Amino acid sequence: MYDNYIFDLYGTLVDIRTNESKASLWKYMAGYMTLQGAPYTGPELRKGYKRLIAALRLEQYTKYKTQFPDLTPDEIEVNLAEVFSRLYSEKGMTAAPQMLADWAVMYRAVSLDHVLLYTGAENLLRELRRLGKRVYLLSNAQRLFTEPELRHLGIYDLFDDVLISSDIGFMKPSRQFYGALIKKHGLDPKASVMIGNDWQADAWGAHNIGLSSMYVHTAQSPEPAGPLPPDCTRLNTISDVLSS
Repeated sequence: MYDNYIFDLYGTLVDIRTNESKASLWKYMAGYMTLQGAPYTGPELRKGYKRLIAALRLEQYTKYKTQFPDLTPDEIEVNLAEVFSRLYSEKGMTAAPQMLADWAVMYRAVSLDHVLLYTGAENLLRELRRLGKRVYLLSNAQRLFTEPELRHLGIYDLFDDVLISSDIGFMKPSRQFYGALIKKHGLDPKASVMIGNDWQADAWGAHNIGLSSMYVHTAQSPEPAGPLPPDCTRLNTISDVLSS
């Protein structure tokens, strides 16, 4: 067995379905902001949201591309808290942190269809902790959404640390995101394994920084466009981690 188990979240431990394209979501959120004093229409809000994400991604890529020559724009993660803040700012409002947190919870609640743990996920985390293993989360996600969901599902405290891409500014398969976890906790890559459902972000992302991996294909997995790396073990279910 390994000493350190690093998990992806959505599609690996958690089954989630959201719909951020429905007009009713943007109409609702526009009405919410309008009543706060930041008047928007649904189409205007959706357009502004997408525009600001693109602008922030370009800002961050421009900032880091000299420092990290191998970095691609797809590895940049935008913190949606900054997007929300700018949306309010464009209407002459300064949004306090609690306003941004409330916006995110409202947005997620309206766009969410379901968020559930996969069978065996919680038991797996608890058993790894019982065995004295270190358990980490490395997720391409937004903390404003993900931390409340982890607490709701009752697994937040089962991780020794939770690293979320919105906090770091990079997303898997970025070496910078993996490296942030390894450096923070002084992990030995040879004693560590990444478990995820994405052949590129999880399996190849781990391989490229010297980590072995375990891959589980779920309904939320992107279809592999190539082979898994040679140091990757394919699982049938998440519970198979303990027998691999």
